[in-house]
Amino acid sequence: MPSANSQSPVPAIPPEVQRAYRPALVFSFFNALNWQIALGTPMVLLVEGLGGDAFQVGLCFAFVYLMTPIQVLSTSLLPRFGFRRMMLSGWGLRALFLLPCIALAYLGRDGRAAPWMVWVMIASVFGFTFCRSLGSCAWLPWLYKLLPEKIRGHYFASEQLTSSIAGVGVLVLCAILFKTLPRFEAFMVAYVVAFVGAALSYLALRRMPDTEKPAAISLREIVRAAPGVFFRPSRYRAFLWASCWYGFATTAIAPFCIYFLRVEAHISPGDVVLFTTMQYTGVMLMAWLVRGELDRHGPRPFFFAAPLVYSAVALFWLALLAFRFDAHAYMPFVFLAIGLGYTLWAATYPNYLPSIVPDENRPLVLSVYSASTSFFSGLGPVLWGLVLKTGGATPGMDRSWFLVFFGFVLVSMGGMVLRLRRFEYPAGPRETIQLGNVLLQPQRAFGFFINLVDTSLAREEGKRR
Repeated sequence: MPSANSQSPVPAIPPEVQRAYRPALVFSFFNALNWQIALGTPMVLLVEGLGGDAFQVGLCFAFVYLMTPIQVLSTSLLPRFGFRRMMLSGWGLRALFLLPCIALAYLGRDGRAAPWMVWVMIASVFGFTFCRSLGSCAWLPWLYKLLPEKIRGHYFASEQLTSSIAGVGVLVLCAILFKTLPRFEAFMVAYVVAFVGAALSYLALRRMPDTEKPAAISLREIVRAAPGVFFRPSRYRAFLWASCWYGFATTAIAPFCIYFLRVEAHISPGDVVLFTTMQYTGVMLMAWLVRGELDRHGPRPFFFAAPLVYSAVALFWLALLAFRFDAHAYMPFVFLAIGLGYTLWAATYPNYLPSIVPDENRPLVLSVYSASTSFFSGLGPVLWGLVLKTGGATPGMDRSWFLVFFGFVLVSMGGMVLRLRRFEYPAGPRETIQLGNVLLQPQRAFGFFINLVDTSLAREEGKRR
Protein backbone atom coordinates (compact mmCIF):
# COMPACT_ATOMS: atom_id res chain seq x y z
CA MET A 1 0.00 0.00 0.00
CA PRO A 2 1.48 3.42 -0.82
CA SER A 3 2.29 5.66 2.10
CA ALA A 4 0.47 8.86 2.83
CA ASN A 5 3.51 10.81 1.79
CA SER A 6 3.98 9.16 -1.58
CA GLN A 7 4.29 11.64 -4.39
CA SER A 8 1.86 11.66 -7.27
CA PRO A 9 3.41 11.24 -10.71
CA VAL A 10 4.61 14.41 -12.35
CA PRO A 11 1.90 15.52 -14.79
CA ALA A 12 2.77 16.03 -18.44
CA ILE A 13 3.14 19.72 -19.23
CA PRO A 14 1.60 20.73 -22.57
CA PRO A 15 3.86 22.81 -24.85
CA GLU A 16 1.61 25.87 -24.60
CA VAL A 17 1.80 25.73 -20.78
CA GLN A 18 5.59 25.40 -20.86
CA ARG A 19 5.73 28.91 -22.34
CA ALA A 20 4.69 30.16 -18.90
CA TYR A 21 6.01 27.34 -16.68
CA ARG A 22 9.70 27.53 -17.52
CA PRO A 23 10.09 31.33 -17.55
CA ALA A 24 8.20 31.48 -14.23
CA LEU A 25 10.75 29.13 -12.64
CA VAL A 26 13.62 31.16 -14.10
CA PHE A 27 11.99 34.29 -12.68
CA SER A 28 11.71 32.71 -9.22
CA PHE A 29 15.39 31.72 -9.22
CA PHE A 30 16.76 35.14 -10.15
CA ASN A 31 14.16 36.96 -8.08
CA ALA A 32 15.44 35.11 -5.00
CA LEU A 33 18.93 36.48 -5.69
CA ASN A 34 17.36 39.92 -5.73
CA TRP A 35 15.07 40.02 -2.70
CA GLN A 36 17.38 38.04 -0.41
CA ILE A 37 19.86 40.94 -0.62
CA ALA A 38 17.50 43.90 -1.10
CA LEU A 39 15.11 42.95 1.75
CA GLY A 40 17.18 40.58 3.89
CA THR A 41 20.27 40.52 6.07
CA PRO A 42 22.59 42.41 3.66
CA MET A 43 20.08 45.29 3.65
CA VAL A 44 20.06 45.40 7.47
CA LEU A 45 23.86 45.29 7.56
CA LEU A 46 24.18 48.12 5.02
CA VAL A 47 21.81 50.35 6.99
CA GLU A 48 23.90 49.63 10.10
CA GLY A 49 27.15 50.22 8.21
CA LEU A 50 25.93 53.64 7.07
CA GLY A 51 25.28 54.60 10.69
CA GLY A 52 21.59 53.71 10.95
CA ASP A 53 20.06 53.31 14.39
CA ALA A 54 17.60 50.65 15.56
CA PHE A 55 14.57 52.67 14.46
CA GLN A 56 15.95 53.12 10.95
CA VAL A 57 16.76 49.42 10.68
CA GLY A 58 13.27 48.50 11.88
CA LEU A 59 11.70 50.97 9.45
CA CYS A 60 13.53 49.50 6.43
CA PHE A 61 12.67 45.96 7.48
CA ALA A 62 9.01 46.90 8.00
CA PHE A 63 8.43 48.61 4.64
CA VAL A 64 7.59 45.38 2.83
CA TYR A 65 4.80 44.70 5.36
CA LEU A 66 3.53 48.28 5.61
CA MET A 67 2.99 48.51 1.85
CA THR A 68 -0.20 46.44 2.01
CA PRO A 69 -2.44 49.46 1.20
CA ILE A 70 -0.42 50.02 -1.99
CA GLN A 71 -0.98 46.40 -2.94
CA VAL A 72 -4.73 46.82 -2.40
CA LEU A 73 -4.80 49.92 -4.60
CA SER A 74 -2.68 48.28 -7.29
CA THR A 75 -5.15 45.39 -7.35
CA SER A 76 -7.78 47.88 -8.47
CA LEU A 77 -5.56 48.77 -11.46
CA LEU A 78 -5.41 45.19 -12.76
CA PRO A 79 -8.68 45.45 -14.74
CA ARG A 80 -7.21 48.43 -16.62
CA PHE A 81 -3.61 47.34 -17.24
CA GLY A 82 -3.73 43.55 -16.95
CA PHE A 83 -1.51 41.10 -15.10
CA ARG A 84 1.57 41.16 -17.33
CA ARG A 85 1.83 44.94 -17.68
CA MET A 86 1.40 45.54 -13.94
CA MET A 87 4.00 42.92 -13.06
CA LEU A 88 6.56 44.18 -15.58
CA SER A 89 6.07 47.79 -14.51
CA GLY A 90 6.50 47.06 -10.82
CA TRP A 91 9.47 44.74 -11.18
CA GLY A 92 11.20 46.96 -13.74
CA LEU A 93 10.92 50.10 -11.63
CA ARG A 94 11.99 48.44 -8.38
CA ALA A 95 15.33 47.34 -9.88
CA LEU A 96 16.28 51.00 -10.38
CA PHE A 97 16.17 51.58 -6.62
CA LEU A 98 19.08 49.16 -6.17
CA LEU A 99 21.40 51.57 -7.99
CA PRO A 100 21.51 54.14 -5.13
CA CYS A 101 22.51 51.30 -2.77
CA ILE A 102 25.47 50.45 -5.01
CA ALA A 103 26.46 54.14 -5.05
CA LEU A 104 26.13 54.38 -1.25
CA ALA A 105 28.37 51.34 -0.80
CA TYR A 106 30.97 53.00 -3.02
CA LEU A 107 30.75 56.35 -1.22
CA GLY A 108 30.81 54.72 2.22
CA ARG A 109 34.14 52.92 1.76
CA ASP A 110 37.09 53.89 3.95
CA GLY A 111 34.71 55.00 6.70
CA ARG A 112 33.44 58.03 4.79
CA ALA A 113 29.75 57.46 5.56
CA ALA A 114 27.78 60.67 6.15
CA PRO A 115 24.48 61.05 8.04
CA TRP A 116 22.52 61.79 4.87
CA MET A 117 23.51 58.44 3.36
CA VAL A 118 21.34 56.36 5.66
CA TRP A 119 18.28 58.43 4.71
CA VAL A 120 19.03 57.88 1.03
CA MET A 121 19.21 54.17 1.84
CA ILE A 122 15.85 54.32 3.60
CA ALA A 123 14.33 56.16 0.62
CA SER A 124 15.75 53.50 -1.72
CA VAL A 125 14.24 50.65 0.30
CA PHE A 126 10.93 52.53 0.40
CA GLY A 127 10.97 52.98 -3.37
CA PHE A 128 11.94 49.35 -3.90
CA THR A 129 9.08 48.03 -1.78
CA PHE A 130 6.62 50.59 -3.18
CA CYS A 131 7.27 49.53 -6.78
CA ARG A 132 7.28 45.88 -5.78
CA SER A 133 3.83 46.39 -4.26
CA LEU A 134 2.51 47.89 -7.50
CA GLY A 135 3.03 44.62 -9.33
CA SER A 136 3.16 41.85 -6.76
CA CYS A 137 -0.61 41.37 -6.50
CA ALA A 138 -0.61 40.29 -10.15
CA TRP A 139 1.87 37.43 -9.84
CA LEU A 140 -0.09 34.53 -8.36
CA PRO A 141 -3.44 35.26 -10.07
CA TRP A 142 -1.48 35.53 -13.33
CA LEU A 143 0.02 32.10 -12.68
CA TYR A 144 -3.39 30.68 -11.84
CA LYS A 145 -4.65 31.89 -15.20
CA LEU A 146 -1.69 30.43 -17.09
CA LEU A 147 -1.19 27.09 -15.31
CA PRO A 148 -3.87 24.35 -15.31
CA GLU A 149 -4.96 23.13 -11.90
CA LYS A 150 -3.21 19.75 -12.23
CA ILE A 151 0.12 21.50 -12.92
CA ARG A 152 0.05 24.03 -10.08
CA GLY A 153 1.10 21.73 -7.24
CA HIS A 154 4.12 20.53 -9.18
CA TYR A 155 5.02 24.09 -10.14
CA PHE A 156 4.86 25.40 -6.56
CA ALA A 157 6.98 22.50 -5.31
CA SER A 158 9.55 23.20 -8.03
CA GLU A 159 9.43 26.92 -7.27
CA GLN A 160 10.03 26.26 -3.57
CA LEU A 161 13.12 24.18 -4.38
CA THR A 162 14.43 26.64 -6.96
CA SER A 163 14.02 29.70 -4.75
CA SER A 164 15.47 27.88 -1.74
CA ILE A 165 18.63 26.94 -3.62
CA ALA A 166 19.04 30.46 -4.99
CA GLY A 167 18.23 32.17 -1.68
CA VAL A 168 20.58 30.11 0.47
CA GLY A 169 23.24 30.14 -2.25
CA VAL A 170 23.30 33.93 -2.42
CA LEU A 171 23.56 34.16 1.38
CA VAL A 172 26.59 31.86 1.31
CA LEU A 173 28.04 34.04 -1.45
CA CYS A 174 27.48 37.16 0.68
CA ALA A 175 29.18 35.49 3.65
CA ILE A 176 32.20 34.71 1.47
CA LEU A 177 32.26 38.28 0.18
CA PHE A 178 32.25 39.72 3.70
CA LYS A 179 34.99 37.29 4.74
CA THR A 180 37.31 38.09 1.82
CA LEU A 181 36.63 41.74 0.87
CA PRO A 182 36.49 45.01 2.76
CA ARG A 183 32.98 45.53 4.07
CA PHE A 184 31.75 48.19 1.67
CA GLU A 185 33.34 46.55 -1.34
CA ALA A 186 31.44 43.40 -0.34
CA PHE A 187 28.24 45.46 -0.24
CA MET A 188 28.96 46.79 -3.73
CA VAL A 189 29.40 43.30 -5.16
CA ALA A 190 26.34 41.97 -3.31
CA TYR A 191 24.07 44.72 -4.64
CA VAL A 192 25.45 44.30 -8.15
CA VAL A 193 24.41 40.64 -7.85
CA ALA A 194 20.97 41.80 -6.69
CA PHE A 195 20.66 44.18 -9.64
CA VAL A 196 21.70 41.49 -12.11
CA GLY A 197 19.17 39.14 -10.51
CA ALA A 198 16.48 41.81 -10.88
CA ALA A 199 17.36 42.35 -14.55
CA LEU A 200 17.36 38.64 -15.38
CA SER A 201 14.09 38.06 -13.52
CA TYR A 202 12.55 40.93 -15.50
CA LEU A 203 13.68 39.35 -18.78
CA ALA A 204 12.15 36.04 -17.67
CA LEU A 205 8.84 37.81 -17.01
CA ARG A 206 8.86 39.27 -20.52
CA ARG A 207 8.88 35.75 -21.95
CA MET A 208 5.62 34.85 -20.23
CA PRO A 209 2.38 35.25 -22.21
CA ASP A 210 -0.35 37.62 -21.14
CA THR A 211 -3.92 36.65 -20.29
CA GLU A 212 -7.25 38.43 -20.44
CA LYS A 213 -7.76 41.30 -18.03
CA PRO A 214 -9.84 40.64 -14.91
CA ALA A 215 -13.20 42.24 -14.25
CA ALA A 216 -13.50 45.61 -12.55
CA ILE A 217 -13.35 45.83 -8.76
CA SER A 218 -15.37 48.12 -6.51
CA LEU A 219 -13.03 49.40 -3.78
CA ARG A 220 -15.93 51.33 -2.28
CA GLU A 221 -17.79 48.12 -1.55
CA ILE A 222 -14.63 46.56 -0.12
CA VAL A 223 -14.08 49.47 2.27
CA ARG A 224 -17.72 49.36 3.33
CA ALA A 225 -17.71 45.62 4.05
CA ALA A 226 -14.23 45.24 5.58
CA PRO A 227 -14.99 46.59 9.12
CA GLY A 228 -17.76 44.05 9.57
CA VAL A 229 -15.38 41.24 8.64
CA PHE A 230 -12.81 42.48 11.16
CA PHE A 231 -15.13 43.13 14.13
CA ARG A 232 -17.99 40.65 13.72
CA PRO A 233 -17.69 37.88 16.38
CA SER A 234 -16.63 34.60 14.77
CA ARG A 235 -13.97 31.91 14.83
CA TYR A 236 -12.27 33.83 12.04
CA ARG A 237 -12.08 37.05 14.07
CA ALA A 238 -10.51 35.25 17.03
CA PHE A 239 -7.82 33.74 14.81
CA LEU A 240 -7.30 37.05 12.97
CA TRP A 241 -6.60 38.95 16.18
CA ALA A 242 -4.30 36.19 17.43
CA SER A 243 -2.39 36.26 14.12
CA CYS A 244 -2.00 40.04 14.31
CA TRP A 245 -0.51 39.82 17.78
CA TYR A 246 1.73 36.93 16.76
CA GLY A 247 3.09 38.93 13.83
CA PHE A 248 3.61 42.03 16.00
CA ALA A 249 5.54 40.02 18.61
CA THR A 250 7.76 37.92 16.33
CA THR A 251 8.56 39.85 13.14
CA ALA A 252 11.01 42.18 14.89
CA ILE A 253 13.12 39.35 16.34
CA ALA A 254 15.36 38.61 13.34
CA PRO A 255 16.34 42.18 12.30
CA PHE A 256 17.06 43.33 15.85
CA CYS A 257 19.08 40.20 16.62
CA ILE A 258 21.17 40.96 13.54
CA TYR A 259 21.55 44.60 14.53
CA PHE A 260 22.49 43.74 18.12
CA LEU A 261 25.15 41.30 16.98
CA ARG A 262 26.75 44.03 14.88
CA VAL A 263 26.57 47.14 17.08
CA GLU A 264 26.82 45.58 20.56
CA ALA A 265 28.51 42.19 20.15
CA HIS A 266 30.65 43.36 17.19
CA ILE A 267 30.21 40.12 15.29
CA SER A 268 31.62 40.30 11.75
CA PRO A 269 29.15 40.77 8.86
CA GLY A 270 30.28 37.46 7.38
CA ASP A 271 29.37 35.54 10.52
CA VAL A 272 26.04 37.35 10.80
CA VAL A 273 25.14 36.35 7.23
CA LEU A 274 26.10 32.75 8.01
CA PHE A 275 23.75 32.83 11.00
CA THR A 276 20.98 33.98 8.66
CA THR A 277 21.82 31.08 6.37
CA MET A 278 21.07 28.80 9.31
CA GLN A 279 17.72 30.57 9.72
CA TYR A 280 16.72 29.69 6.15
CA THR A 281 18.09 26.20 6.62
CA GLY A 282 15.63 25.90 9.50
CA VAL A 283 12.85 27.15 7.21
CA MET A 284 13.57 24.48 4.61
CA LEU A 285 14.08 21.72 7.19
CA MET A 286 10.81 22.38 8.99
CA ALA A 287 8.93 22.83 5.70
CA TRP A 288 10.07 19.36 4.67
CA LEU A 289 9.09 17.85 8.03
CA VAL A 290 5.69 19.54 8.25
CA ARG A 291 4.62 18.92 4.65
CA GLY A 292 3.57 15.31 5.12
CA GLU A 293 2.31 15.62 8.69
CA LEU A 294 -0.26 18.41 8.43
CA ASP A 295 -2.89 16.26 6.74
CA ARG A 296 -2.26 13.44 9.19
CA HIS A 297 -2.30 15.38 12.46
CA GLY A 298 -4.03 18.62 11.55
CA PRO A 299 -2.86 22.16 12.40
CA ARG A 300 -3.26 21.99 16.19
CA PRO A 301 0.17 20.54 17.23
CA PHE A 302 2.05 22.80 14.82
CA PHE A 303 0.27 25.91 16.02
CA PHE A 304 1.27 25.07 19.59
CA ALA A 305 4.85 24.26 18.61
CA ALA A 306 5.43 27.63 16.91
CA PRO A 307 5.11 29.86 20.04
CA LEU A 308 6.99 27.28 22.11
CA VAL A 309 9.98 27.52 19.76
CA TYR A 310 9.90 31.32 19.88
CA SER A 311 9.63 31.10 23.68
CA ALA A 312 12.86 29.10 23.72
CA VAL A 313 14.52 31.78 21.56
CA ALA A 314 13.31 34.51 23.92
CA LEU A 315 14.55 32.60 26.99
CA PHE A 316 18.01 32.22 25.44
CA TRP A 317 18.27 35.94 24.71
CA LEU A 318 17.00 36.84 28.17
CA ALA A 319 19.75 34.67 29.68
CA LEU A 320 22.35 36.15 27.32
CA LEU A 321 21.39 39.74 28.11
CA ALA A 322 21.19 39.08 31.86
CA PHE A 323 24.41 37.07 32.29
CA ARG A 324 26.42 38.27 29.24
CA PHE A 325 28.22 35.02 28.44
CA ASP A 326 30.03 34.19 25.20
CA ALA A 327 27.23 32.96 22.92
CA HIS A 328 28.96 33.02 19.54
CA ALA A 329 28.94 29.23 19.22
CA TYR A 330 25.22 29.07 20.06
CA MET A 331 24.05 31.67 17.53
CA PRO A 332 23.72 29.30 14.54
CA PHE A 333 21.28 27.20 16.58
CA VAL A 334 19.38 30.29 17.73
CA PHE A 335 18.85 31.44 14.15
CA LEU A 336 17.99 27.88 13.16
CA ALA A 337 15.26 27.97 15.82
CA ILE A 338 13.98 31.31 14.48
CA GLY A 339 13.55 29.67 11.08
CA LEU A 340 11.84 26.65 12.61
CA GLY A 341 9.41 28.80 14.60
CA TYR A 342 8.50 30.93 11.62
CA THR A 343 7.85 27.91 9.40
CA LEU A 344 5.71 26.11 11.95
CA TRP A 345 3.23 28.99 11.79
CA ALA A 346 3.62 29.94 8.11
CA ALA A 347 3.14 26.37 6.88
CA THR A 348 0.13 25.76 9.11
CA TYR A 349 -2.24 28.71 8.80
CA PRO A 350 -2.98 28.11 5.06
CA ASN A 351 -4.19 24.68 6.18
CA TYR A 352 -6.38 26.11 8.96
CA LEU A 353 -7.90 29.21 7.31
CA PRO A 354 -10.23 27.37 4.87
CA SER A 355 -12.00 25.76 7.83
CA ILE A 356 -13.00 29.14 9.28
CA VAL A 357 -13.41 31.28 6.14
CA PRO A 358 -16.76 31.12 4.28
CA ASP A 359 -16.57 30.28 0.58
CA GLU A 360 -19.05 32.90 -0.51
CA ASN A 361 -17.01 35.86 0.78
CA ARG A 362 -13.55 34.37 0.78
CA PRO A 363 -11.58 36.95 -1.26
CA LEU A 364 -12.71 39.86 0.95
CA VAL A 365 -12.17 37.92 4.18
CA LEU A 366 -8.67 36.88 3.15
CA SER A 367 -7.83 40.42 2.07
CA VAL A 368 -8.77 41.65 5.55
CA TYR A 369 -6.60 38.92 7.05
CA SER A 370 -3.70 39.94 4.85
CA ALA A 371 -3.98 43.68 5.42
CA SER A 372 -4.32 43.29 9.19
CA THR A 373 -1.56 40.76 9.81
CA SER A 374 0.78 42.54 7.42
CA PHE A 375 0.22 45.92 9.10
CA PHE A 376 0.81 44.60 12.61
CA SER A 377 3.83 42.59 11.48
CA GLY A 378 5.37 45.79 10.10
CA LEU A 379 4.32 47.87 13.09
CA GLY A 380 6.41 45.76 15.48
CA PRO A 381 9.88 46.60 14.08
CA VAL A 382 9.01 50.30 13.77
CA LEU A 383 7.70 50.81 17.31
CA TRP A 384 10.32 48.63 18.97
CA GLY A 385 13.02 50.39 16.95
CA LEU A 386 11.98 53.69 18.54
CA VAL A 387 12.31 52.13 21.99
CA LEU A 388 15.55 50.23 21.40
CA LYS A 389 17.65 52.93 19.78
CA THR A 390 20.16 54.88 21.84
CA GLY A 391 21.15 58.52 21.52
CA GLY A 392 24.63 59.85 20.86
CA ALA A 393 26.94 60.02 17.87
CA THR A 394 27.50 56.25 17.75
CA PRO A 395 24.39 54.15 17.03
CA GLY A 396 23.70 51.39 19.50
CA MET A 397 20.98 49.36 21.13
CA ASP A 398 19.63 49.82 24.64
CA ARG A 399 20.33 46.47 26.33
CA SER A 400 17.78 47.05 29.09
CA TRP A 401 14.99 47.66 26.61
CA PHE A 402 16.19 44.74 24.47
CA LEU A 403 15.73 42.56 27.54
CA VAL A 404 12.22 44.01 27.95
CA PHE A 405 11.57 43.23 24.29
CA PHE A 406 12.32 39.53 24.76
CA GLY A 407 10.31 39.52 27.97
CA PHE A 408 7.41 40.84 25.89
CA VAL A 409 7.99 38.09 23.30
CA LEU A 410 7.99 35.43 26.02
CA VAL A 411 4.78 36.69 27.63
CA SER A 412 3.12 37.03 24.21
CA MET A 413 4.01 33.47 23.26
CA GLY A 414 2.61 32.22 26.56
CA GLY A 415 -0.60 34.11 25.85
CA MET A 416 -0.69 32.61 22.34
CA VAL A 417 -0.55 29.09 23.76
CA LEU A 418 -3.49 29.84 26.05
CA ARG A 419 -5.38 31.45 23.19
CA LEU A 420 -4.75 28.55 20.81
CA ARG A 421 -6.32 26.14 23.30
CA ARG A 422 -9.68 27.86 22.76
CA PHE A 423 -9.75 27.39 18.99
CA GLU A 424 -11.71 24.64 17.29
CA TYR A 425 -9.77 22.34 14.99
CA PRO A 426 -12.09 20.43 12.64
CA ALA A 427 -11.21 16.82 11.98
CA GLY A 428 -11.07 15.18 8.58
CA PRO A 429 -9.58 16.24 5.24
CA ARG A 430 -8.69 19.91 4.96
CA GLU A 431 -8.25 22.11 1.92
CA THR A 432 -4.96 24.00 1.91
CA ILE A 433 -4.68 27.38 0.25
CA GLN A 434 -1.79 27.20 -2.19
CA LEU A 435 0.41 30.24 -1.64
CA GLY A 436 3.48 29.35 -3.66
CA ASN A 437 6.84 30.10 -2.08
CA VAL A 438 5.34 31.62 1.06
CA LEU A 439 7.87 30.08 3.48
CA LEU A 440 10.90 31.90 2.11
CA GLN A 441 8.85 34.96 1.12
CA PRO A 442 6.24 35.88 3.75
CA GLN A 443 5.20 38.85 1.65
CA ARG A 444 4.10 36.35 -1.02
CA ALA A 445 1.16 35.34 1.19
CA PHE A 446 0.14 38.95 1.61
CA GLY A 447 0.40 39.53 -2.13
CA PHE A 448 -1.99 36.64 -2.73
CA PHE A 449 -4.49 37.28 0.03
CA ILE A 450 -5.11 40.89 -0.91
CA ASN A 451 -5.87 39.94 -4.49
CA LEU A 452 -9.60 40.50 -4.99
CA VAL A 453 -9.66 39.42 -8.62
CA ASP A 454 -9.08 35.68 -8.78
CA THR A 455 -11.66 34.17 -6.45
CA SER A 456 -10.78 30.57 -7.27
CA LEU A 457 -7.85 30.16 -4.85
CA ALA A 458 -6.64 26.59 -5.32
CA ARG A 459 -9.67 25.52 -7.37
CA GLU A 460 -11.38 26.70 -10.49
CA GLU A 461 -14.44 28.83 -9.79
CA GLY A 462 -16.64 26.64 -11.90
CA LYS A 463 -15.94 23.61 -9.75
CA ARG A 464 -17.18 25.36 -6.63
CA ARG A 465 -20.70 25.80 -7.90
